[in-house]
Amino acid sequence: MSEIRVAFDLSSVPHALGGVSRYLLSLAEALVTAAPERGIEPVLVDVEAAHPGVPGPGAMCRVVPTPLYMEIPLLRRIPIRRGWEESSRAGRIGRRTGWPRVYHHSGVQPFNPPGSVSVVTVYDFSALDHPEWHTRDTVSYAGVEEEMLRSGSYAAAISSWTGHSLSGRLGIPEEMVYAAGGAADDDFSPGDPSPEIMEEYGLEPFGYLLHVGNFVPRKNIPFLVDVYRESRKEGMDVTLVLVTEGGWGGVTVAEGDGVRILHRVPDVHMPHLYRGARALLMPSEYEGLGLPVLEAFACGTPVISSDSAALKETVGQNGALIPAGDGRAWLSQLKSLSDPARIEVLRRMSASAHRRRWSDVAEGLCDFYRKIAGR
Repeated sequence: MSEIRVAFDLSSVPHALGGVSRYLLSLAEALVTAAPERGIEPVLVDVEAAHPGVPGPGAMCRVVPTPLYMEIPLLRRIPIRRGWEESSRAGRIGRRTGWPRVYHHSGVQPFNPPGSVSVVTVYDFSALDHPEWHTRDTVSYAGVEEEMLRSGSYAAAISSWTGHSLSGRLGIPEEMVYAAGGAADDDFSPGDPSPEIMEEYGLEPFGYLLHVGNFVPRKNIPFLVDVYRESRKEGMDVTLVLVTEGGWGGVTVAEGDGVRILHRVPDVHMPHLYRGARALLMPSEYEGLGLPVLEAFACGTPVISSDSAALKETVGQNGALIPAGDGRAWLSQLKSLSDPARIEVLRRMSASAHRRRWSDVAEGLCDFYRKIAGR
């Protein structure tokens, strides 16, 4: 089997928060291990010009440096005005990566070497469907991504729901779309939470509910907090823990009255926070996958989720699914978590979920690379 060189672009990681960053880095690590056995030579790439002034994703990448003329304050005005960096970027990437046959864009960076087959990771279409939920830069990139796909780039969708949405929205042939899916890192597994980590955060095992996600409009966090505080008025005596790495869109939540906010929790602590939670709550109005659901399932943590977008597919029969904005239904589900029998039912549902690993995702993607490289 002849090897096919594939460049996997991680230039979007410096801009990514939370789940997107974990998705890309976990998949990249799995590709490095799985690709050679599938006849793929992987090259991880970081294009510095895609994140000026922000540190890159790490030493594992082959760095495409920004031209020196872009670093000279007064002289760079001319190349900026004439677009020298952008017009030369594809060639510079090609030379630095050894002219790969397939170039996989993870986002933000739309240039690929001449002669390479372009693949774009597609997360969802929320920036186009609901631009009011996103920053101007995110909406702008979504338009660039759409143009790339309309112009012939292949798509690696993070869920079947996203893949079907892509085909229906843009009319792209199904053979050009691959549903790569997602997984949970191997560190996410059943077991007891670390007493030291519980103590560090001042949490009692099974004495809190958990939400993992950035403070952005589509996550529906203010709604969740309102329902949670209503449940406290009706006797619920449990903490709500919100784990976040940041956000935008004016989403604010006040701590207190049972609500705790944990910022930038180390990755090694996350499995323990899942294991110690009474349940994971996912009230999102829009998700392209729902990575926290997969992480909760891997730990055997009960899941209560909205049935919006890809979450219906991701949760399936392994958690409670309810409409995103149905306050009465959410209040009823939260109150049911005072019943140990109900928690045990949800725990068994979660534990029965099929476990995918990142190696599975990487192997399927490698087969897709080989398929499109021959066209």
